Amino acid sequence: EALEALQIELQPVNKQASREHARLKLRMWQRRQRHLQQRSALIQGIRGFWAKAFVNHPQMSALISKPDESMLRHMTNLKVEEHKFPRECRKILLFFGKNSYFQNEVVTKEYVLGLDGYRASHSSPIQWYPRYRQEAYRRRHDNSSLNFFNWFSDHSFAGSSRIAEIIIEDLWPNPLPY
Repeated sequence: EALEALQIELQPVNKQASREHARLKLRMWQRRQRHLQQRSALIQGIRGFWAKAFVNHPQMSALISKPDESMLRHMTNLKVEEHKFPRECRKILLFFGKNSYFQNEVVTKEYVLGLDGYRASHSSPIQWYPRYRQEAYRRRHDNSSLNFFNWFSDHSFAGSSRIAEIIIEDLWPNPLPY
C-alpha cells in the first residue's frame, strides 16, 4: 500500500516533468531554427558547399560516383525536417539549381523513426531530362552501381538507413568538418 501511494503521488510529478520537457524542447527548437536559417543563407552563397561536404564525408564518399558528384554540384541547400504526426519521421530535402540532369528544384526522402532506426517511407520521383533519362535508368538497374541517386530513388537500397542517419545526425547538424 505504501508503494502504491507513493506511485500515485509520483504521477503528477511525472506529468509536470513531461510538460516542462516539451516546453524546453520547443524553446530550444525555436532558438535552433533561427541559427539554422542564418547558416542556410550563408551556405547558399558558397557555391558547391553541400557537394563538397557530401564528397568529403568519409562514409558518404564511397557512395558518390563521378556522375553523382557532377549532379550534387548543383545542390544549393540541404534541410532536414522533423515531424511528429501521424508518426515520428524525418524528411530530407535537397534543393537544386538549374541543371542539365533533372527538372526538380527540390527532391525529398522521408524516413520513419522506429526502435530499429530509420526506415525509408517515401521519396519524390526524380524528373530526369530526356537526354539523361536512359543513363539514369541504366545506372538504377545496374546492381553493381552503388550510387547516391540510386539510394534516393530506391527504398530497398542496402544501407539506406545508415545513409539517412549520416545525413540527419552528422552532415546536417555540423557540415563544417567536411
